[in-house]
Amino acid sequence: MEELEQKVLDIVKDKHTRTGGNNGNGFGDFDEVLKMSIEDRNAFIQRMADKNIIVIREGANQRMIMLPKKI
Repeated sequence: MEELEQKVLDIVKDKHTRTGGNNGNGFGDFDEVLKMSIEDRNAFIQRMADKNIIVIREGANQRMIMLPKKI
């Protein structure tokens, strides 16, 4: 796993721990770490979702990034 993927995963895991997994991260939560344009940031996060490292869920007001649920 590359360094940026690990940093994003650390942010998601931290929020998961603090909220018990009930609240996800918004796309903007990663801007400080990724320092990319919006299009590149969204593509990077989508690639992580395609690899099943994270999941993107449709929330009531916005898309949220969360850890995958274990079956």
